[in-house]
Amino acid sequence: MVDAKYIHLVKSPRVRPGLTGLVFACTALLLISCGTAGQSADAEAADVVLVDLDAAAKVDTWTTVNDPVMGGTSTSRIAYGDGGLVFSGTISLENNGGFASARSPQDPEIGRKATGATSLRVHARGDGKTYLLKVGIAAQPWSYIQRFTTEAAVQRTYDLPVEGFQPVGMRLDPEPDAPQNLDPSSIDQVAVYILDKQQGPFQITVSAIEAVA
Repeated sequence: MVDAKYIHLVKSPRVRPGLTGLVFACTALLLISCGTAGQSADAEAADVVLVDLDAAAKVDTWTTVNDPVMGGTSTSRIAYGDGGLVFSGTISLENNGGFASARSPQDPEIGRKATGATSLRVHARGDGKTYLLKVGIAAQPWSYIQRFTTEAAVQRTYDLPVEGFQPVGMRLDPEPDAPQNLDPSSIDQVAVYILDKQQGPFQITVSAIEAVA
């Protein structure tokens, strides 16, 4: 609200024209500044946390699934540390193996909170390797995936556009029967994978996954 004393100064015949212009300029800057601050607050409010991994109890609800289920020998583990879920292990290509994954529990609230999102944002500290975010769909056999390449030892965010997710089946093969476009409101699970023949040790720490409107 503009202070009443400024209105009085503008209306007063004793105020010189130059001072009147200065008062108007200051008032305009004040209004613009307030408007910009409001827009910034709205922008921050638009980001909704889908998965928060800032406590050990939350990390403990996740599980790992690796290639030994298909005869491989890769290993992985999850633990709480450095403010998030530490997903680490070793990828082996023996016996046609080569993947490991960390998966959240199923929760339809993820989709409810993601409704209307244009991208999913992963907060993570990686090791320079490429990881994959997979989102499960409630009551459907297919999922959607998108890769992101990390910076070694750098904490940063990775914005994955909703339109960039691809439908896949159980073995991450293309799924032609699934809708080609991901509906964020249908997500009920998230998972982080490493594959693509990236043999050797790996480690990524994920602190949160958000929906960005």
